[in-house]
Amino acid sequence: MDKADVHIISPYVGGGFGSKPVPYTHVALACAAARELKRPIKVSLTRPQVFTGLGGRPATSQTLEMGATRDGKILSVIHDSFNETSLHDVHIEACNRVTALMYAIPNVHSRHRVVPLNTVTPGWMRAPGENPSAFGLETAMDEMAYALSIDPLELRLRNWPDHDFKSNLPWSTHHLRDAWLAGAKAFGWEKRTPAPRSMRDGHELIGWGMASGTYPVNRIPAEAKLILRQDGQLIVQSAGADIGTGTYTILAQAAAEVLQMPSETIIVQLGDTQLPLAGVAGGSQLAGNLMGAVSKAANMMRERLITLAVEQPASPLHQMDKNHLTVADGEVRPAMRPGRGIALGELLRSAHMDSMEVMADTFKEGTSAQEREAIVSSLGQSTHSVVPGVSAHSWSAQFVEVRVDEDFGTVRVKRMVAAMDSGRLYNPKLARSQWIGGMVMGLGQALLEEGVIDPRHGRVINNNLADYLVAINADVPDIITIDVGEPDYRATALGGKAVGELGIVGVAAAIGNAVYHATGKRVRDLPITMDKLI
Repeated sequence: MDKADVHIISPYVGGGFGSKPVPYTHVALACAAARELKRPIKVSLTRPQVFTGLGGRPATSQTLEMGATRDGKILSVIHDSFNETSLHDVHIEACNRVTALMYAIPNVHSRHRVVPLNTVTPGWMRAPGENPSAFGLETAMDEMAYALSIDPLELRLRNWPDHDFKSNLPWSTHHLRDAWLAGAKAFGWEKRTPAPRSMRDGHELIGWGMASGTYPVNRIPAEAKLILRQDGQLIVQSAGADIGTGTYTILAQAAAEVLQMPSETIIVQLGDTQLPLAGVAGGSQLAGNLMGAVSKAANMMRERLITLAVEQPASPLHQMDKNHLTVADGEVRPAMRPGRGIALGELLRSAHMDSMEVMADTFKEGTSAQEREAIVSSLGQSTHSVVPGVSAHSWSAQFVEVRVDEDFGTVRVKRMVAAMDSGRLYNPKLARSQWIGGMVMGLGQALLEEGVIDPRHGRVINNNLADYLVAINADVPDIITIDVGEPDYRATALGGKAVGELGIVGVAAAIGNAVYHATGKRVRDLPITMDKLI
């Protein structure tokens, strides 16, 4: 079919996380059946079918060697890793994504491979690459700290990177040191006794562990349209999808901030391929991509409204100096004399306009329509510098307390504290929700979630919600998140950086390090189950 003949409407996805950016067989079959029957078709996979109809995060293996001076300066890392893929397709989960990035390590040798197996083609799971990469590196950092008899936090502070050692570029902004210190203070890290099995409460062994995390600022150009109707209603349009992360909310905020009107009065329309172009809701990039386009369109509309108010003879602001006017509370008015304004709807009526439409984009000037389509169709999940000569990333520090039953080997997470640098938070409540969600997923990764494979035919045995365990309310402790970021205008137009996938990076390593501190047993494969501790 010609692409122009395909119209996709998906305004409310809900929780569309994970392996969502690519089409699957059951999706194509649903479309084929709907065309054949000439009626809508709904396809619902059973829980067992989910394990074979699409892939989860692939199994990975890492071998990491690290060398350091006696005073804790990391000199070199050799990192070899691989991930499974299917026999008919290649999926890469780059376990070396953060190895050369996180610390000031002058010598890094890294290789990653894929191993074809009789398995479903794997898919993307939150923070693909960064998550397993941080588990390997941050576990090794903890082991090095014990080998040198240096506090794990102090070892990291001694190896804080003043620039990106991987690309040899300066950071756009970099608050990882601030995150370490803020997280440690809130957690009470100074009260930790360093020796394994040195902290206990009755029959429970207490362990405190920490780890670092990072996620790149990915950016793809986007388009946005603003429509102001004669009744004063403002509409924001984009093809981008809201997968439960609050895109509707923050786009309304972006327009409201410029046009000085209540965000709850703005209508946002998303998830329709006939609307202005937008990239995938993945790689923690959609907010940064669309906020810049919407803000640009709102500023253009603001200028057009002020110009119209000055040029219209029927306007009370006719021939006034545009520099003395502003748009606020649904009208154009003098900035210093609010009483002489004209309502936006009345302004359009005086100009005989049913509506005012403004289209804006963040593409390079001269980009053709075909080139725009190709750009937004790409997944955009590769790490790259947003601004030439700058390395842009979000950063985190994870601190965890676990309690391990000395007799049974059961592990319970009692506290989680994370300090995050995600640049400007467009909506702090939504950002905190995303961070916490990632941390809970990291808890499940570390202690609960495991696909058990039947070696006879390669099927997943625990392909149901009774045997495949995910974290529930009883598993999740009090979680504290701390914002240490500041607006990063070299990363994105409005200063925000990656939020959604940052929260999970480093969590599994922090829990594993805490388990070692509690028990003296180092578990390097996930999940950490009781049979590995007793």
